[in-house]
Amino acid sequence: MDTDVALELVATGRRIGREHGLVVTVAVVDAAGHPVAPYLAFGKARLAAAFRKPTSELLEQWADRPLFAQSLGDVIPQGVTLNPGGHPVFDGDACIGAIGVGGGRPDQDDEVARLTAESFPTHSLPTEDRSPDPA
Repeated sequence: MDTDVALELVATGRRIGREHGLVVTVAVVDAAGHPVAPYLAFGKARLAAAFRKPTSELLEQWADRPLFAQSLGDVIPQGVTLNPGGHPVFDGDACIGAIGVGGGRPDQDDEVARLTAESFPTHSLPTEDRSPDPA
Protein backbone atom coordinates (compact mmCIF):
# COMPACT_ATOMS: atom_id res chain seq x y z
CA MET A 1 0.00 0.00 0.00
CA ASP A 2 1.53 3.32 -0.98
CA THR A 3 0.54 6.87 -0.10
CA ASP A 4 -1.15 7.58 -3.46
CA VAL A 5 -3.43 4.57 -3.08
CA ALA A 6 -4.13 5.51 0.55
CA LEU A 7 -5.08 9.07 -0.41
CA GLU A 8 -7.32 7.76 -3.18
CA LEU A 9 -9.07 5.51 -0.66
CA VAL A 10 -9.50 8.44 1.74
CA ALA A 11 -10.97 10.65 -1.00
CA THR A 12 -13.28 7.87 -2.18
CA GLY A 13 -14.49 7.09 1.33
CA ARG A 14 -15.18 10.75 2.02
CA ARG A 15 -17.03 11.11 -1.31
CA ILE A 16 -19.19 8.05 -0.61
CA GLY A 17 -19.89 9.37 2.89
CA ARG A 18 -21.02 12.73 1.45
CA GLU A 19 -23.25 10.89 -1.03
CA HIS A 20 -24.94 9.31 2.00
CA GLY A 21 -25.23 12.65 3.81
CA LEU A 22 -22.35 11.88 6.19
CA VAL A 23 -19.09 13.54 7.10
CA VAL A 24 -16.74 10.63 7.70
CA THR A 25 -13.16 10.14 8.78
CA VAL A 26 -11.21 7.58 6.80
CA ALA A 27 -8.03 5.94 8.06
CA VAL A 28 -5.81 3.74 5.92
CA VAL A 29 -3.22 1.35 7.29
CA ASP A 30 -0.84 -1.11 5.67
CA ALA A 31 -1.11 -4.88 6.04
CA ALA A 32 0.66 -4.71 9.41
CA GLY A 33 -1.74 -2.08 10.73
CA HIS A 34 0.61 0.91 10.43
CA PRO A 35 -0.72 4.24 9.12
CA VAL A 36 0.08 4.74 5.45
CA ALA A 37 -0.35 8.51 5.43
CA PRO A 38 2.88 10.40 6.11
CA TYR A 39 2.95 9.28 9.74
CA LEU A 40 6.12 11.10 10.75
CA ALA A 41 4.68 14.34 9.43
CA PHE A 42 1.89 14.17 12.04
CA GLY A 43 4.45 15.08 14.69
CA LYS A 44 5.44 18.16 12.71
CA ALA A 45 1.80 19.16 12.32
CA ARG A 46 1.14 18.64 16.05
CA LEU A 47 4.09 20.87 16.98
CA ALA A 48 3.04 23.64 14.56
CA ALA A 49 -0.55 23.52 15.82
CA ALA A 50 0.46 23.53 19.49
CA PHE A 51 2.57 26.68 19.14
CA ARG A 52 0.81 28.30 16.14
CA LYS A 53 4.15 28.75 14.40
CA PRO A 54 6.11 26.98 11.67
CA THR A 55 8.37 24.30 13.12
CA SER A 56 11.40 25.88 11.44
CA GLU A 57 10.79 29.08 13.45
CA LEU A 58 10.29 27.12 16.66
CA LEU A 59 13.56 25.25 16.20
CA GLU A 60 15.40 28.55 15.72
CA GLN A 61 13.65 30.00 18.78
CA TRP A 62 14.71 27.02 20.92
CA ALA A 63 18.24 26.61 19.53
CA ASP A 64 19.78 27.66 22.84
CA ARG A 65 17.34 25.45 24.83
CA PRO A 66 17.53 21.98 23.23
CA LEU A 67 16.30 20.21 26.36
CA PHE A 68 13.07 22.22 26.25
CA ALA A 69 12.39 21.12 22.68
CA GLN A 70 13.23 17.50 23.49
CA SER A 71 10.84 17.52 26.47
CA LEU A 72 7.87 18.31 24.23
CA GLY A 73 7.70 14.71 23.04
CA ASP A 74 6.62 13.77 26.55
CA VAL A 75 4.28 16.73 27.08
CA ILE A 76 2.28 16.90 23.84
CA PRO A 77 -0.02 13.88 23.41
CA GLN A 78 1.25 11.41 20.79
CA GLY A 79 4.54 13.31 20.55
CA VAL A 80 6.07 15.73 18.11
CA THR A 81 8.73 15.68 15.44
CA LEU A 82 11.43 18.32 15.91
CA ASN A 83 12.14 19.05 12.25
CA PRO A 84 11.15 21.72 9.74
CA GLY A 85 8.06 20.90 7.71
CA GLY A 86 5.17 21.81 10.02
CA HIS A 87 3.06 24.91 9.42
CA PRO A 88 -0.09 26.11 11.14
CA VAL A 89 -3.17 26.80 9.03
CA PHE A 90 -5.04 29.98 9.87
CA ASP A 91 -8.52 31.18 9.04
CA GLY A 92 -8.04 34.87 9.71
CA ASP A 93 -6.50 35.08 13.20
CA ALA A 94 -7.75 31.63 14.23
CA CYS A 95 -5.44 28.65 13.97
CA ILE A 96 -7.69 25.88 12.66
CA GLY A 97 -5.01 23.18 12.45
CA ALA A 98 -1.66 22.49 10.92
CA ILE A 99 0.00 20.57 8.13
CA GLY A 100 3.10 18.43 8.37
CA VAL A 101 5.19 17.48 5.36
CA GLY A 102 7.97 14.90 5.19
CA GLY A 103 9.94 13.16 2.50
CA GLY A 104 12.35 15.82 1.30
CA ARG A 105 15.23 17.73 2.82
CA PRO A 106 14.16 19.83 5.82
CA ASP A 107 14.13 23.03 3.74
CA GLN A 108 12.04 21.30 1.06
CA ASP A 109 9.57 19.96 3.62
CA ASP A 110 9.29 23.44 5.12
CA GLU A 111 8.68 25.07 1.73
CA VAL A 112 6.01 22.56 0.71
CA ALA A 113 4.25 22.89 4.07
CA ARG A 114 4.37 26.70 3.93
CA LEU A 115 3.00 26.87 0.39
CA THR A 116 0.29 24.34 1.21
CA ALA A 117 -0.80 26.23 4.33
CA GLU A 118 -0.80 29.49 2.39
CA SER A 119 -3.00 27.93 -0.30
CA PHE A 120 -5.88 27.63 2.18
CA PRO A 121 -8.56 29.98 0.78
CA THR A 122 -8.81 32.31 3.78
CA HIS A 123 -5.24 31.87 5.03
CA SER A 124 -3.64 34.92 6.51
CA LEU A 125 -0.95 35.41 9.09
CA PRO A 126 -2.22 36.28 12.56
CA THR A 127 -2.11 39.96 13.44
CA GLU A 128 -0.20 39.17 16.64
CA ASP A 129 1.91 36.34 18.02
CA ARG A 130 -0.55 33.87 19.58
CA SER A 131 1.88 31.11 20.43
CA PRO A 132 1.93 29.89 24.02
CA ASP A 133 4.85 31.23 26.03
CA PRO A 134 7.06 28.27 26.97
CA ALA A 135 8.71 30.25 29.79
